[in-house]
Amino acid sequence: MSVSCELCKQRKVKCDRGQPSCGWCVRNNQICEYKERKKPGLRAGYGRELEARLDRLEDMIQRQQHTIQQLASSHTNHASPASAHSQHDAPLFHHTPPIVHTPHVPKPEAALFLQKPSPFPPNQPGLSFSNGLGLPSTPAIHHASNAYPPHLGHGVRSHSISSMPSATASMYSSHNPPLESPSLNISMNHQPQPAISSQEPDFPPYDLLYALADLYFKHINTWCPILHRRSTLDSLFGSSTLEEADRILLHAIVATTLRFSTDPRLTKESRERYHATSKQKVLLYGLENSSVKALQALVILALDLVGFSNGPPGWNLLALITRSVVQLGLSVEATSSLVSPNVPSIYTLRAMVLPEPRDFIEDESRRRLFWMVYMLDRYATIATAFEFALDEKETDRKLPCRDDFFARNQPVETRWFRTPKRTDYSLNKPENLGSFSYYVELLGILSQIHQFLKKPVDIGSLTDVEQWQREFRELDNALASWKYSLPSDFGNMSRIYGTGKGDSMVDCGWIMLHAAFHTTVIRLHSSAAYPTTRSPIFTPSYTAIQRCLTAVEAITGLCEYVKTNGMLSQLGTPFAFSLWVAARVLLVHGSTIEHHVDPAINPLVETLRELGTYWRVAERYATLLQRVLDEYRASQHGPADVNGERATPSTVKILADMRRCAFDLDFLISRQPKLVGTGNGTQQQGGVQAQQGGGPQSGRFSVSATPARTPAPNELEYLDVFDFFNMPRLPVTGVGAAGSGAVDANGGAGGELGGGQQQQQQGGMQQGGVEMGDGFNITNFMVDASADWFAMKGAS
Repeated sequence: MSVSCELCKQRKVKCDRGQPSCGWCVRNNQICEYKERKKPGLRAGYGRELEARLDRLEDMIQRQQHTIQQLASSHTNHASPASAHSQHDAPLFHHTPPIVHTPHVPKPEAALFLQKPSPFPPNQPGLSFSNGLGLPSTPAIHHASNAYPPHLGHGVRSHSISSMPSATASMYSSHNPPLESPSLNISMNHQPQPAISSQEPDFPPYDLLYALADLYFKHINTWCPILHRRSTLDSLFGSSTLEEADRILLHAIVATTLRFSTDPRLTKESRERYHATSKQKVLLYGLENSSVKALQALVILALDLVGFSNGPPGWNLLALITRSVVQLGLSVEATSSLVSPNVPSIYTLRAMVLPEPRDFIEDESRRRLFWMVYMLDRYATIATAFEFALDEKETDRKLPCRDDFFARNQPVETRWFRTPKRTDYSLNKPENLGSFSYYVELLGILSQIHQFLKKPVDIGSLTDVEQWQREFRELDNALASWKYSLPSDFGNMSRIYGTGKGDSMVDCGWIMLHAAFHTTVIRLHSSAAYPTTRSPIFTPSYTAIQRCLTAVEAITGLCEYVKTNGMLSQLGTPFAFSLWVAARVLLVHGSTIEHHVDPAINPLVETLRELGTYWRVAERYATLLQRVLDEYRASQHGPADVNGERATPSTVKILADMRRCAFDLDFLISRQPKLVGTGNGTQQQGGVQAQQGGGPQSGRFSVSATPARTPAPNELEYLDVFDFFNMPRLPVTGVGAAGSGAVDANGGAGGELGGGQQQQQQGGMQQGGVEMGDGFNITNFMVDASADWFAMKGAS
């Protein structure tokens, strides 16, 4: 082992050689690493490799000289042989890149595309010849001029080769395997790469490219920790040959990280060009190749797409990613019984297409890649009535380890993720778990809550309501038990309010963990706190309301801490989603309990707007919330009629009407049952009569597959804001439903935005012996705390 750690070597100070970390690294919370000592001098065989390289260069130059002489003799009618020799000498050797004989140290100068300007004067000749034999007088070949930008060297070289005669071009396109050497492998030893246009290069200049990669680890890998910093930068910017998979990974990093760069060279046009080029290359490569690096590139690109909008582009890519991660075998451990059963059976074994990982970094990178796909799938689904694309029945993975173990390449064991099929949880080493580990466990509970809320419930049936309340309490207990089991370093929310320096230092993973926890609390308890439909046996819970408001207060505290400590740019779209949910709770609470909207919504909207400078989806959240708030505030200053009453609804009624509008629109969009004429001026709609204003139908039958009217833009915005809280989901009953086919498992939630799915009706109807009013039947917004079913049953 080395006598000094790497950081002490860089600082050029004496190291106390403490194990596992030296004193300085412990005091400054740095990663301490001791590397094996290397033998001094050149490695064995290097001299022979260098001689072989020089022999190849001399042979190539002789063949080129012979070709030049042939070309010169063919142009004797136009120029002398000497002038012809001079004419062809320049383009062939003028731009030949250098062989830099320097020991390799991983740093920006280890260029992917030799982009540093030549250290030699521009007027220095690239080659000198003697005796007319074309033998080089020096073992190195240098740049002769800056005839083209240094970072375009490889691309221009490829372009110029394609325009040469075939005999000459064949010499440059010949395949030479790269030699392992302390010096940079020059591009003539690279595998053939696609040509880079001199007008529209694939990549930004090298220094900017390296800066973008650094920005990725500062702003994205903090909440998407799937790449190992040192090994990734070594593979992308080290001295070894850049493989095509690494090149695609770099494209994904460029496409996702451009938003964080303030380099003046990145104009709006160049940003769009780089982004479009990188995005296209990643998508095409991901469709045609199946590998871990291809999947890593797709996942990083998916962050860019879901950060732009919640629409189909991101969904389509996530559909590809979720199937690829299963097909590659990343959803299970190599020791899982899903790979090989423990007992003799006729079980069809999974095909493990990936080779064994070379080290712990590669093994943990694969594990983290799967859990990041799992996270993206969960966040893309919990706001809809869709099923998860990544089924936990196909999952049997251990949790990711702590970030510092991953960074140090220190193998550790972690416990298994809880799934319905796994029963053995004897392995439990909480000291090896970090924020990302607990984040994954929390998402598992959130997945159970999503499945629970998707089930339709007959709020007129006492049996159904009691079963729903029982499952609700079980999930609440599971969430509380998980929170209670967290180590104090991770579970103590008061750390952000601490006055001491040690108390207030939390990382981005800790912030993301707590934001996700409070979002999960809101997701579960809002269904009991703010139901869109009530019955005598299904009433709101005052305790659930308080849980939601407490969660909103905690998210607001996290928001303030993040802005105060300048961490906002290091948090991604999941944090924006938590702010979005918290702000909507305040709107829903204003429509049910209070007579005004809590001013605490303003900093949430403002933070979303700031986060929108990096992730456009956050800007859209802020815009929707601001429009609803503007409309709400305008209602407070509306003109009064002749009786002194305002034409606009009251402050609480305007929010209730917005929510009902979203409720009605959700019904129109997500479920369009057959409309059967009854001859009495009404139509059966899902078994519920809805009076139509168009006069008698005279027994005619019609089928409607689309809404009767086009929703207004503000109505669609209401749907985005309030639909998340359209609970409970009611089952479909009646003749109309039977005539239009069986009800799906989501309670009829066949559309993107799921929602409450309750029927609108003019008359009353009986459900399980309980009189039911309108689908959105809230007329009295008050909640009786003394009759709280959640509190009476000993809610935890």
